Amino acid sequence: MKLLKIGALAIFAAFAGAVPAKAFCVFNCEPKPEDARKVFENLIKKKFDETAVVEKFDITRFWPLDVEGAGHAGYEFYFTANVRFPKGANLQCKPEGGAPKPGCSDNTSYYSTTIQNQMIKDKQYIEPGKVIEFKDETRFDQDGGKWKGQDGNFY
Repeated sequence: MKLLKIGALAIFAAFAGAVPAKAFCVFNCEPKPEDARKVFENLIKKKFDETAVVEKFDITRFWPLDVEGAGHAGYEFYFTANVRFPKGANLQCKPEGGAPKPGCSDNTSYYSTTIQNQMIKDKQYIEPGKVIEFKDETRFDQDGGKWKGQDGNFY
């Protein structure tokens, strides 16, 4: 009987070591600030430049959402972040004289990665080495036992 218990515990330990910790989440399973940062980093690299470096990321407020009519829960984070662009971003949009180039924005006072805020859809030029401050938000939608970020990944 003792051998059977030891064998069962060994199988459980092997299984528990192979499964991610989030798979066992029962309480406090909401997305965390580090998940919000990862979503932001992914969106920055996709929208602006792969070499961008998030130097500062501070959550200013967050809360769970009841997404009425959608039948699922949500979670929202508001944050400020400083991002350095060593190589710049969207260099093809560098201003040269008058009107912005097609597909490029001339807005250099506001930058965002999300749709909820006042999103600028056209590409924005950022000069090499510049640090941009983002005051932004990101949202997660619950999908089964996981949370889907605005980058399309599950957390």
